[in-house]
Amino acid sequence: MFDTAFLIKVYNYIGPVGAILVAMSVLSLTLIIGKIVIFLFARLNATRQVEEALKALDERGLEAALEKLGQSRHPVARMLRAGAQRILAGEGREAVEAEIRAVASRELMRLSRNDRLLELIGLVAPLLGLLGTILGMISAFQALQMAGAKADPAVLAGGIWEALLTTALGLVVAIPAIVTFNMAENKLDRLRQYASVSVARFLARVYGEAKGRPAAEGAEA
Repeated sequence: MFDTAFLIKVYNYIGPVGAILVAMSVLSLTLIIGKIVIFLFARLNATRQVEEALKALDERGLEAALEKLGQSRHPVARMLRAGAQRILAGEGREAVEAEIRAVASRELMRLSRNDRLLELIGLVAPLLGLLGTILGMISAFQALQMAGAKADPAVLAGGIWEALLTTALGLVVAIPAIVTFNMAENKLDRLRQYASVSVARFLARVYGEAKGRPAAEGAEA
């Protein structure tokens, strides 16, 4: 159980703005951990099986490539696998490309989930910290004015450092959120580039557009 007296004491130090920042820090930490888990599970750096699938497509045909793609949980492998399944089902190129785009959209949405919320936390937290500091400084100087000639500089100094706590808290909340957001965006940018190149290579091999060679086995003529 939480110590109520301790929580009240902390609240008196940081004020309502600081309490909001503490709540935001809990939310931000939850989102960051979730983001790390999602990216680790996606294994975005594990592209070996995608490359092996493209090689198998050249050497042994579409079914061999599909088998390789089924061994990977990389987002690009999911895209190509969906396209390969449509081709083997006898669907035309437009349907294949539409299915690949649909899977790509789902994968990117899954990987970018809550990114904007992390960005918002990173932008708002420092401003809230500054607001808390300004409000605390106003209160400290009001207390100094009311004390008049009997004002104690130590009391003013104490009020100022307590007010500055919210600025520090705002930065502590913002920095991890902004770093995580930017790292996630960089990974997604690289994924988009790799997906674009891989899908183009896949379609070129399937439909025989590379160097004029015949279409891969299982593709529409």
